[in-house]
Amino acid sequence: MARIFRGEFPPGTRLPAERQLAVDLGVDRTTLRMALKQLQQMNLVAVRHGSGIEVNDYRVRGGLEALAAMFALDDVPLDAGLVIEAIEFWEESFSMIAAKAIARLSLDDLRALEALLDRSIASLGDVEGFLEAQLAIQDELARISGSVLFRMLANSTRPVRSRIMRLLPETTDMRASLEEMKQMLRLAVLTRPAEEAIREGLRAGLRRQSAPLRERILLRAPPPAREGKPPKATREKRRRTA
Repeated sequence: MARIFRGEFPPGTRLPAERQLAVDLGVDRTTLRMALKQLQQMNLVAVRHGSGIEVNDYRVRGGLEALAAMFALDDVPLDAGLVIEAIEFWEESFSMIAAKAIARLSLDDLRALEALLDRSIASLGDVEGFLEAQLAIQDELARISGSVLFRMLANSTRPVRSRIMRLLPETTDMRASLEEMKQMLRLAVLTRPAEEAIREGLRAGLRRQSAPLRERILLRAPPPAREGKPPKATREKRRRTA
């Protein structure tokens, strides 16, 4: 799976024969077939009877399972554009889930969320503790929303959310952001705004929160190669050779 995501097996290529692949991975044929079946269920590969196993384009054929697997593999370098898309997807999905939850928030729910927010603030500086507290807040909001589909979506995107939550504190004042969240929850319980208004406010706040991270990712991304014109260093080398 990691080799597919890293591009070592590009879309359209065929995997090595089972015997060779089992030797390369150091597993028996039964284990290998179980793994290949899982890749097939995730639409990462397709079995072509008589011609072997062909690698699919995961960007076209893959689903949430493939996305979650990619973000869960620390040794897979993520394309900057894909990370930006993941952040934007998280902003849209989280604002939708949280808005439905906040619109029906009880006082007991508010107290539980405030306790999780305080725990998150207290864990700033502890990467794993902060990550655990943040995911607990998001999972609690998915539960309060009352939607089975929202809870399943939260479960499926957990690795994606984990990666984003690890990155956000590097560029964002999370203490201020979490304190703002506490105030917003209290205000929502007091005033009971419409769900759509809550969603719009959350989405705007998340966009502000992630703006520095998105900017850093974009600035770090290498510029696209210009077709038809070699890099300056290559042109100078050719000129010297000539």
